[in-house]
This record gives sequence, C-alpha cells and structure tokens, in this order.
Amino acid sequence: MRLSHFLFNLKDRLGDMYDPLMKILGIIGIILAAIVIAKTGVFIIRKIFAKRDVIKHHMGSKRLDTMSTLLASVFRYAVYIVAIVIILSDVLQMKSILAAAGIGGIALGFGAQSLIKDMISGFFIVMEDQFAVGDTITVDSMTGTVEGMELRVTRIRGANGDLYTVPNGEIKKVINHSRGVRTVIIDIPLSYRNDSAKAFEAADQVCKTVCGEFKNLVEPPAVIGLTDMGRDGMSLRITAKTLPAEEYVVERRIRRLVKDEFSGRNIEFSEIWRPGGSSHG
Repeated sequence: MRLSHFLFNLKDRLGDMYDPLMKILGIIGIILAAIVIAKTGVFIIRKIFAKRDVIKHHMGSKRLDTMSTLLASVFRYAVYIVAIVIILSDVLQMKSILAAAGIGGIALGFGAQSLIKDMISGFFIVMEDQFAVGDTITVDSMTGTVEGMELRVTRIRGANGDLYTVPNGEIKKVINHSRGVRTVIIDIPLSYRNDSAKAFEAADQVCKTVCGEFKNLVEPPAVIGLTDMGRDGMSLRITAKTLPAEEYVVERRIRRLVKDEFSGRNIEFSEIWRPGGSSHG
C-alpha cells in the first residue's frame, strides 16, 4: 500500500514527466540486468571449460580456449540483443514496428551488415579450424599470438606487446605458424681460405651437440652441404625440423654453437655475415 501510495503521489507531482521518467528508469534497469546476466554467464562458461579433465581427451587445449571465448561471445551478444528487443517492444512500445519490419530489417536499418559479415566469418574460422587461441598467426602485416577469439573479432598479441583487434570479416588470408613441422635453415658464410673438410667436420659437431641438447626435434640437425659459392665466399647449410614454436630456440642455439665451434677451430667466416637462415613450415 505504501509503495502504491508513493507512486501515485510521485505521478501526481511529476505530471507529464512521469511516463518518460519511468521509461528511462526501465531502460536503465534492463541494461543493468543485461550486463549482470552477460558477465555471470561468461563467468560460468569459462569455469565449465576450465575443468578440462572432463573433456581433455576429446578436444585439445587450444581448441577448448577457442570454444570457450567463442561461446562466451555468442552468449554476450544474445543477451544484449534480447535486451534491445525488450526495450524496443515493451518499454518504447514499438511492437508494431518490430512485427512489420522484422529483426533482420531492423538490423539492416542500423547498418549491421558488417556485423553479420564478421559473425559469419568468425563461425567459419572456428568450424574450419583455421587457427585457435594460442596459435601464432600472420594476418596481413600483423604477426602475433591469438589471445582471444570472439564471434565478431579476433585479438592478436604482437611480439612487442601490441594488441591487434581484427574484425573477422577483414581476415582474408591467414598464415598459421603453429601447425605442422617447422624447418630450421642455417646458412653459414665461409671464406674460400678455409679447408672445406674442416668446415664440414665443425658443422657436423654442432649438429651432434644440438641433437644431444634438445628432445623436441622431429628430425635431427644435418649438414646439407655447400649451397652457394659467390664472389665473397661460400655458404654451408645446416637444417633441422622441430615441433611448432620451437624452431626459434633451436635456430638461436645452432647459431651460437656455430660461432663458438668455428672460431675455436680457426675457421674463417666470409667478410660479410649474411644470416640467410630462416624457418619454414
């Protein structure tokens, strides 16, 4: 009785301002409720996926992270869309407009074509397993680790800490550096004054040392031979194959051992050090 009496007095005092004020308060209440529901739902989804022991035999760790972020994104969008529909239909009394235009027409009216495109692209990225959370990828000129993937955008953390937010609809071509075996190629520039047999022996010793230090080698380092003979010197190539994301560690170790081993044997490098080695998938 007290509440109804208070509302009656309030309506009497506000006059024509009562209905607009109630609508504003209703909209604020719906928005706050949507935010709370979205955050709670996302928290529950992540907690469920955090218990990986239950489903770890069916899905990989990266795939679980991707599905977790994607489902959280879908749930968040669904809550917000429902909140918008409730505001338009119940609070603003636009049921007739909604019925006449339809949800798709309203979406187009708000210029949501790009939003729909991003969502569809995100769905196919996950279905085709193009990349997952934790993968290192290159999109256009941006290279980094996938930190989060949602239905509309993908977040990539660069090596220098920069965070790139890329709409899924903008992703046309992806290079995934975390899939398949990685090949390490090291080209050692040597002077013609060296004894080639001595250089081969030093390179072979480097390969044996690296093979004993690393357990993540798919194919042990090997001396391929002379790959280039130019005016300033010749190139001796060493190759190895590693698991994804391990190639850089192996490559740096080989380079350091080459420097120490060759210098210890008085084997001269060519005048211009051209580190032609690179890693390939």
